Amino acid sequence: MTTARNAQSHMTEAQIDRAIAAATAGHRMAGMEPTDYDIEIGRRQLRGEITGDEAVALVLAENRRRRAARS
Repeated sequence: MTTARNAQSHMTEAQIDRAIAAATAGHRMAGMEPTDYDIEIGRRQLRGEITGDEAVALVLAENRRRRAARS
């Protein structure tokens, strides 16, 4: 099994830009505005720098941190 750290992304930066734009549009239509952090995590996943599971864990940790800061 290949991990994200040693896998190469098969997407160009232009393809990643289009994928992020489409995902961002979908989230906005659903009333869920992505943060800059969310978008960067998506880019890292699409580049093959992190796995999908790692991306989810990072976003959940950031959400917990933000909630704790508001309390």
